[in-house]
Amino acid sequence: MNKQERSLTMRSDPVPWFGLFFSWISMILGIEMPSMKRMSIDLISGDLTSVSAVAKGEAELGITTPPACATMAYRGVGPYQGKMDNLRAILSFPHDDRMMWAVPAEFGIKSIEELKDKKLKFVVPGNDSPIGFAVEKILEAYGMPLKERAADGWDVRHEDYLFKVVTAAIQGKSDIVVHEGRKTPPWEKLTKSREMTFLPIRDDVLDKLVKDYGFRRAVLSKGMIDGAVKQDTPTLDWSGWLLFTREDVDDDLVYLITKIVVEYKHLFEMSFKGLPLEKSDLVYPIDPTEIWKNVGVPLHPAAERYYREHGYMI
Repeated sequence: MNKQERSLTMRSDPVPWFGLFFSWISMILGIEMPSMKRMSIDLISGDLTSVSAVAKGEAELGITTPPACATMAYRGVGPYQGKMDNLRAILSFPHDDRMMWAVPAEFGIKSIEELKDKKLKFVVPGNDSPIGFAVEKILEAYGMPLKERAADGWDVRHEDYLFKVVTAAIQGKSDIVVHEGRKTPPWEKLTKSREMTFLPIRDDVLDKLVKDYGFRRAVLSKGMIDGAVKQDTPTLDWSGWLLFTREDVDDDLVYLITKIVVEYKHLFEMSFKGLPLEKSDLVYPIDPTEIWKNVGVPLHPAAERYYREHGYMI
């Protein structure tokens, strides 16, 4: 390849919206940057592995959720061995989500503590999933590690894909449902097929995950999921689709990618605008004065320069 020619590899979990966003970026880059001769999109399971792939140079651009995935890697904590402090944020696509712990209402369970002495079927995401990681740390904080529960009565199996995890509960193959994606069809289908109780996460446990790993607190609000949530329920925030890169990725490229998302934001919004906001995974309209906030790691200098030059960051 000619030295003047550029290439770009993009990496994320195979979430349809992530692939779509990468496609829009690729298309416009091909027009705006003629030297960009080769672009590839790698959709490989695991929000956690997408972060390490970018940090290690296997890709230049990634999307992950929540931004705490990048925070943990940047700090070298949780599932990451060693600091990946070369990670830099570009923006966080606005997205409003929560981690949810749900059990059938007929079980009469009101708290995570009450799960301990039950014999339950539990389909839980695996080691490459931030949900799977958070489940293990939450259960440890409650003094009931997942491995211990599996050895003492729980029927535990692993499945990463959100739709399959929730569908397992619909089919009666799982008694505990823990995942994100509150606006996705499987959660709506589950809560219409049976009444579910959404379990709160204790304050001290939330504080520990915020302090140790960079997660954020949130509330699963009464009325969410078409009214299935009966009361405000403290939990972890799962909002934000973080678009990120490395500090050594070319300034001109990062600046242009930032410009593409902001100035062609109508393209990124297009697939969502027919939906009411409570049903839309993307919170539209995209606001350039907000998307650089709460990104979990430092901004790439070229992205910050774009926001400042255009008055989005004062």
